[in-house]
Amino acid sequence: MKIPLPQKMNVILKLALAIFPLFCFCQQNGYDSLKRAFYVATTDSARFAILDAIAERYTENNFDSAIYYTEKAIGIASKNDKSLDQARALDLKGYNLMHLSKLSASFQVLSEALQIAENTESEKKSWDRHALDSPRRFRLKILESIHHEIGHLMGSAGKTDQQLYHYGETRKIAASIHDTSMLGFVNMNVGNVYLGEKKNLDSALEMEKTAERCFVQTGDKRYLGVVYQIMGDISEQKNDNSAARAYFYKGIAISSAQDNEADVADIYDDLTEHYLTREKNKDSSLFYAKKTLQVLESIGVKNLGDVYDHLSKAYEMNNNRDSAFKYQGMALNAKNIASRERIKSLTDVQKLSFDEQFRLQELEKEKIETQNKIRTYSFLGGIGILLLFLLLLYRNNVARKKNNQILKQQKEKIETTLTELKSAQSQLIQSEKMASLGELTAGIAHEIQNPLNFVNNFSEVNKELIEELEAERSKGNGERDEQLEDQLLKDIRDNEEKINHHGKRADAIVKGMLQHSRSSVSVKEPADINALADEYLRLSYHGLRAKDNSFNATMNTDFDDSIGKIDIIPQDIGRVLLNLYNNAFYAVNEKKKTAGENYQPTVSVSTKKSGDQVYITVNDNGNGIPQKIVDKIFQPFFTTKPTGQGTGLGLSLSYDIIKAHGGAIKVNTKENEESEFTIELPLK
Repeated sequence: MKIPLPQKMNVILKLALAIFPLFCFCQQNGYDSLKRAFYVATTDSARFAILDAIAERYTENNFDSAIYYTEKAIGIASKNDKSLDQARALDLKGYNLMHLSKLSASFQVLSEALQIAENTESEKKSWDRHALDSPRRFRLKILESIHHEIGHLMGSAGKTDQQLYHYGETRKIAASIHDTSMLGFVNMNVGNVYLGEKKNLDSALEMEKTAERCFVQTGDKRYLGVVYQIMGDISEQKNDNSAARAYFYKGIAISSAQDNEADVADIYDDLTEHYLTREKNKDSSLFYAKKTLQVLESIGVKNLGDVYDHLSKAYEMNNNRDSAFKYQGMALNAKNIASRERIKSLTDVQKLSFDEQFRLQELEKEKIETQNKIRTYSFLGGIGILLLFLLLLYRNNVARKKNNQILKQQKEKIETTLTELKSAQSQLIQSEKMASLGELTAGIAHEIQNPLNFVNNFSEVNKELIEELEAERSKGNGERDEQLEDQLLKDIRDNEEKINHHGKRADAIVKGMLQHSRSSVSVKEPADINALADEYLRLSYHGLRAKDNSFNATMNTDFDDSIGKIDIIPQDIGRVLLNLYNNAFYAVNEKKKTAGENYQPTVSVSTKKSGDQVYITVNDNGNGIPQKIVDKIFQPFFTTKPTGQGTGLGLSLSYDIIKAHGGAIKVNTKENEESEFTIELPLK
């Protein structure tokens, strides 16, 4: 589990009051506003404060970006001889380096920061005007933070005693300056150490409860989710699975609200392990394993060996041996890489003198008795390292041979299974497409039937009028009624105009459908999403009516006229809409069979533009979707319809189409009440 960064002082609030309005604006407008503010800032003090604020925002979300901006801030502080501000930036850089597993580099940076912060003369070398703190308290807050980070580093290097020593120094300083927030952090981390050592779970839990009270008191909830995660881990050790789950879910909710993605991923990973080993829940274990991988990849974490291992076990529990085998191989490769990097990193850390640079102990070093002993110890140490290295190589080689043998044995079986799966999938996809084509054809036939009926009817009338006109003209000059002839000609002309109008209407319907089904399916083009949504709604309804003339439903539409045209592949989006409409009409029709006479089947469609997104919402008042299967509806071949009435590919294909458009499709449902699907598409 990652150890969170302690609360930092708000340097922005304590800078010159002249730049205060600028930062109020920047705080409200995010990263981009802060970056723009940096380029218009006129003083180095303002530039440093802006860079510091940007780095703070990136911490826990993008470690590489956080390091980049701290380095720029360090350069500005160093150039202006503001050593205390430099120490603060070094502290933040060391924390982010540590989370990237660059332990040696983190150690060097924190060593430099500690040397500055321990010097009381540095209190005079800061841009900070100490609007909230005295110069001494400001320096001590930086010093306590550095000790806290070094404690994390010692824990990463496996030096528990030195870790607790630095946490103890942090607690002393925090208590002396009444820093409640830092007391929360250090209690949280000491409790985590006790949990790892498994010495006293009750003491560990008490530490975390103290941390919780401190965070609630200060209102700083950035890492309150970590406290609940540790409480969940403690509850697991006490075999209280119910309490563990409750703490984990509470931690996810709070960390997500604080935009702390790294901690959210850690709790997801704990939940995966929980459902794998304790609950034996195959669906939940696979769900949280996927969520862990998704979040860690989004924030740029590279060491994913444990995550791949959890995914492999979850797929194996779900009897998906192909995916289990795939992630088993990925886990092995990632762990080998991580192992080599960690050995190198720890070796680099060991080369540095912790005792000398941090003055952790006041014991004098023993004098070297003879040069021969030095050579002997060095020689033995070198042999030990070499033997360790050879042992690791041997173990890796044995593991690789074993995996190669497994791969060789399963190769033919996997190839055969894959071929059969592809064949079955192709057949089902073709079946789904043919079903959609049949529904579209029925809808189109109904749409064209109305104008064709008008054309036929007016043609029959014109035929009778022409016969009547010919009969009138066959009479003698004295018997012909010219006024009647004029009236007949006028009626024929009017009917021809109506025939022409309805013929063009049928022609427009055909051309529109050809436009949506032409062969260049991969080309996006500007399209009216409102017209598309309305057209496929009618086609779906009439298609179902063509198969069952007793079917009826109310259709409501609410289209946002401000959307205009957006770049999409019309026929693909049409297929998605048709699938959602068909599902909605199916749901209300099924509910009507049991709901009674007062039930009115209703399907509603709306569009809305918000920012740079377009939202298409399809709602029905059918039976809804049970919560236990909501997470499965977008999986290929999953269907709730009776055998023979659905392939289970409709929503899966719809999900892929919307994803390819750079959008998303979401579902919100209440069982026995309604279902609502929302499509999100980018305007550009």
